Amino acid sequence: MAPVLAAAALLVAACTGGDEPTGPTDADDPVDGTTSLDPAPTTDESDPTTSPPPDEAAATSGPPVGAGLPEGPLTALVVGTDGRGDDPAGRADVVVVAQLSADHDALTLVSVPRDCLVEIPGVGPDKVNAAWALGGAPLLEETVSDLLGGLEIDLVATSDFVVFEDLTRWLGGFEVVNRHASTATDAEGREVVFPEGRIRLEGAEALAYVRQRQGLPLGDLDRAERHRAALLGMTERLAQVRAEDPARLLELLPLLRDGVDLQGDLGLPELLALVEVGSRLGPEGITSLSVPITGFGTTATGASVNLLDEARLAELAAGLREGDLSGYVATYGAGYAPTGG
Repeated sequence: MAPVLAAAALLVAACTGGDEPTGPTDADDPVDGTTSLDPAPTTDESDPTTSPPPDEAAATSGPPVGAGLPEGPLTALVVGTDGRGDDPAGRADVVVVAQLSADHDALTLVSVPRDCLVEIPGVGPDKVNAAWALGGAPLLEETVSDLLGGLEIDLVATSDFVVFEDLTRWLGGFEVVNRHASTATDAEGREVVFPEGRIRLEGAEALAYVRQRQGLPLGDLDRAERHRAALLGMTERLAQVRAEDPARLLELLPLLRDGVDLQGDLGLPELLALVEVGSRLGPEGITSLSVPITGFGTTATGASVNLLDEARLAELAAGLREGDLSGYVATYGAGYAPTGG
């Protein structure tokens, strides 16, 4: 999960740096490789005394995927800021809860859009990203946990869009299915055209793709869909890298160490286990959705906010606490349009 979680962290962080709110009309706003990282034990197939039967061979082929990880679902808070390096300044424009299932077969990503009006402990009602500005990762973690009914968060991962570009280059690019043709400008001032259909992304163009809001039918909601599309593409590419050269996955560790601030109890052995788990997850194992909102509003001070669908949010929160959102998704789907409730 580490590369998948990192991909999520770096992907959602990539859309930071802008200051437009999430309202769509607001102007300011698997290739499941079979080669393990650990070499498989060797046997002499010509000697029946040294060749274990199939069932025994499977049992002796090494530890199960994810061995060493804590029991139960693993939940991370992924934070994307526009700060750089060791600079603590910046906005937490992206907040995502990433949960790995207890059986390590599924990853669920739940966005908390930055303009969601939430209750910040000790502060009161405000946009969720204000928690970061007022109290950094600890207050943001507490805010999101409270929002989701006391959800236990095991890990907080913070990154910025610079490392996202580095990760796309490490992958050698990735492909997405682009829903809406558009034109954007990358960080170097070049115009980039994104035609409808399957396209390949890397570096500055990938960053421009996941950051674009203007020119899309639902603005920031479509931008969030692009995050999910990019995550799937990066996951597919990661699986290809694993199948072609599994040892190369170890190259991810310095990138994660230097580019992602991890706060939690996971050490190097757990990160290695997460790399293995993440490299085996295919697109069908990832569910991506957002906390439900009824629509958009304006505060007394004129700030644009997302209004939460409290009833539906309670159901989503219960599913996360149980480590299983399949019932919620079966009832409501994974769409991101306002519920209007």
